[in-house]
Parts: sequence; structure tokens; C-alpha cells
Amino acid sequence: MPQGQPIDVQLPPVPDHIPRDTLRDICQLLGLDPGDVRDIHLGINEVTATLYLCDADGHKIRYGEGPATTVVTIPIG
Repeated sequence: MPQGQPIDVQLPPVPDHIPRDTLRDICQLLGLDPGDVRDIHLGINEVTATLYLCDADGHKIRYGEGPATTVVTIPIG
């Protein structure tokens, strides 16, 4: 293709939002409590989740201005 020529691309249908119930189901399928998840990223080869750190009583641990977190990566196999 000559440089500078427009490229015609087709994107698959992309939803305008993901229902909260779907996110809850994804967390539960991964064995995670949705209330303990700050962020979750789904990739082709792995799922990366940012989780809130909790004490033995289930209370979020504070660190600085907000709750402490850790990042976990779950490979897809």
C-alpha cells in the first residue's frame, strides 16, 4: 500500500458499557470478591487485578490518603 493512502478498517462490534452484573460474575469466576477489586484488566494471555489489602477482620488497610493495594497477575492457560 502506498504511503499516505487512507486505510479502510473494520472494527468488531464494541459495547458502549459492561453491565455491573457482568463484572461481578467475572470476579466471582476468578474467585475474587468484587468488593476487594479496585481494577481488573482482561488480556489475551493474562488477567491483571489490583486488589485492596484487608486485615484479618476484612477491613481495608489504609496507606497514606487511601486504601493499600497490590497487583496480581493470573495467567490464562
